[in-house]
Amino acid sequence: MKNSIKKFLEFNGKAILFLDINGQYWVALRPICDALGINYSRQWQNIKSHKILSQLYAIQHMVGADLRLRKMVALPEKYIYGWLFSIKSESQPLQEYQMKCYELLYEYFHGTIGRRHAILSQKAQNEAEMHELENVLRDDKRYVRVQELKGAIARSGIELKELDKLLVDSQLSLFN
Repeated sequence: MKNSIKKFLEFNGKAILFLDINGQYWVALRPICDALGINYSRQWQNIKSHKILSQLYAIQHMVGADLRLRKMVALPEKYIYGWLFSIKSESQPLQEYQMKCYELLYEYFHGTIGRRHAILSQKAQNEAEMHELENVLRDDKRYVRVQELKGAIARSGIELKELDKLLVDSQLSLFN
């Protein structure tokens, strides 16, 4: 088993460390609470009573602020961000973090919707241009030949898939 302790991030001048256990990153809660100026004991109680997070935390041996190895409550990294977003506190650093979360969520979902709209618009423009070109080229023998070849290629693909399925089915029947 490979374990290593590394710097996760720095917040308010305090290093937040994480523990790498075989590629699973565990982040200690107390240093984050200290950096954000929120009550660790309260957050620990909230996590223990949380329907999801109570199943995910672990006690890990990690380096404390005093540089000594200590047992610390930790969450896997992928749950830290949501946990932080769910905390209710008047802490200014926490509120700044949560504001950033709101902005990132908006940008992600709005960006997805915006990209989808842009792609659909471009697709519609491309289809319109293609139909115009097809109308102009319809009588050109080379265009007719391109269409015939496209059809032949599509039929070849269908036939190959059918043959592949027959081969797989016949090989599977050898084991029955």
